[in-house]
Amino acid sequence: DMALQYMAEAPLPPGLEGAQDWARDYAAANPSEAFELLFGRPSPETLPALVIPQLLSPEEVKQCFSAGSEVGSSIEPFATSSWLCAALRATPHDIGYSGEHVALYLHKGGYLQTKQPALCDKLLHSMRRQPGNWGDPALALQVRCIELHTYAVGGGLLEPGHRDNGSKLSMSVLLSDAATTGLEGGQIVTWSGGEPVVHELRRGDALLFHSGKAHNVATVTSGMRQSLVIELWVRSMRVASSGEIEPSGAPAAPHALDFEIAP
Repeated sequence: DMALQYMAEAPLPPGLEGAQDWARDYAAANPSEAFELLFGRPSPETLPALVIPQLLSPEEVKQCFSAGSEVGSSIEPFATSSWLCAALRATPHDIGYSGEHVALYLHKGGYLQTKQPALCDKLLHSMRRQPGNWGDPALALQVRCIELHTYAVGGGLLEPGHRDNGSKLSMSVLLSDAATTGLEGGQIVTWSGGEPVVHELRRGDALLFHSGKAHNVATVTSGMRQSLVIELWVRSMRVASSGEIEPSGAPAAPHALDFEIAP
């Protein structure tokens, strides 16, 4: 079965009212024709995201969780993070985005690449070998980050106009099984012409998108949402005020790697 995705006739997921206002204002002020004329290629906002159904098997999802348990956290002990909600205080993490959202770096020290090489190879090459417009296939990209994100109830990525600035391609793989975790909410949302495209993923499904495309995660209203997020980039880049990626020196993500992904 194909993973579902639907447009604005479905209700806007919780917490994204501000993001929708931004998307509508952006679409009105930035016609795609003007971007293409200026940069000679389509705007990332006009290029659709791609759902890859069942990219990971249940066993491979377990491998992702095992990697998260083994790689450990740079915040020790976890329970000292008193500002986190109770559900996340014992969750290994390297960064907390809010009291209900943390992330663990699986790329640090090349961990996932060396400990789970087959899984890592499958994930990374899946990002480069999909049909559609995913940039210059001859351009060598490197791993910027591989992160295990955990959202508790109330957590989400609600920032209007959020993009993975500095990266070229991003992929989010849902690791949570709604049937066993009680997950509700937490849908990943992209935008088309100012209207939401809500991607209803199942465990093991992935969403691939251009990193310069705005995206959000709706508020989790029940259960726990966990996902694997990967970004690929050209190591030396900067982000212009337009959001376009240009050569220069963008700061590396913490523990970023120069692990090259062959086209």
